[in-house]
Amino acid sequence: MFEISLPYIIVAYLAVILAVLFGVWVTGDWSRKRREKQDRKFRLVCNICGMPYEDRTRDPIPPCPNCDALNERIGLRDL
Repeated sequence: MFEISLPYIIVAYLAVILAVLFGVWVTGDWSRKRREKQDRKFRLVCNICGMPYEDRTRDPIPPCPNCDALNERIGLRDL
């Protein structure tokens, strides 16, 4: 049998915990970005009144719910 000192056990334990926390953080961030990218496809801003709204129909030129102006689907960019 081999001997392992207490400081090595503590370092290994902390390294495993940090690796797990980092993995959870990375997957959560990846999931959030993917979800935001999907939601951005349906967000529109009216060209006339400037109201942001969401339209999940397949209509290429959906009307604004506030002023009924027709708006083209132009992808929103990240800031």
